[in-house]
Amino acid sequence: MKTFIAFACLIASISAVPHDGAVAKDGNNERIVTGPIVDAIDELSQSIKDAGLDPFYIKREDKWFTLPVASIFNYAAFVEEILSTGLSDIKVNNLYFSFITSRLYFDFELPRVELAVGIAAGRAIVFSNEFEGKVSGKVVVDKVRIAGTGRVTVGIISGITVHSGDVDFTLGGIQSDFEVIIQGRDYSQEVNTFLSSTIPATIEAHTEEINELLEIVLLEHVRDQLYS
Repeated sequence: MKTFIAFACLIASISAVPHDGAVAKDGNNERIVTGPIVDAIDELSQSIKDAGLDPFYIKREDKWFTLPVASIFNYAAFVEEILSTGLSDIKVNNLYFSFITSRLYFDFELPRVELAVGIAAGRAIVFSNEFEGKVSGKVVVDKVRIAGTGRVTVGIISGITVHSGDVDFTLGGIQSDFEVIIQGRDYSQEVNTFLSSTIPATIEAHTEEINELLEIVLLEHVRDQLYS
C-alpha cells in the first residue's frame, strides 16, 4: 500500500507541470513532463525521511492497560529494537517522454525494504483467561517495481492531458525469518510460509487484476489533479 501511495504521488506530480507560456517555450523539451516527476520523487523520498519512516527505529516501547477489575481485562506489551529501512530509496530505472509518440515511459522501483524485530511480546487476561505471545526476526521485501507507459499530450492552450495508461506491477520476492510463539505454540513456519510464499503467489496469480486496478485508480487520480 505504501508503494502504491508513493507511485500515485509521483504520477500526480504531472499536474504541477507549467502550462501556457512554459509549454509554448519548451514544447520539445521532455522535461516539461519528466522534470516534475523527478522532483516529486526527491520530495517524496525526503518527506519519508523527515517523517522518521526511513530509517524507522524504536529502541524500546512499553504499553499496558488494566480495567478497575483486572480479571475482566488487562494487558501489558513491549517492543524492543524495531528497525525498518529502505522505504525512501525510490529508484528511477527509466523515465522518458516522447513528443513524437506522445508516450511517457516509466519504471520505478523500491530495491529492498527491510523490517527487523528484536522482540515484541505481550500478555493479556480476558475474563480470567490468559493469552501471551512473542515475535522476533525480520522480513525483507525485494524489488517492488511499477513500470509502464502513459499516453500524454502537451498543448500550448490545453497544457498536459493524460489519455490512458498501462501499468505493470511486480514483486521480486519476500524473505521472512520470524519466530512466532503464541500460547506456547510455535507458529513460525506458518507465518514465514504465508509471507514468503502465499503473498507473492497470490500477487502473481492476480497480476492482471492488480494492474487493471492500478491503471483505473491512478488515471482517475491524475485527471482529478489536472482538472481540479
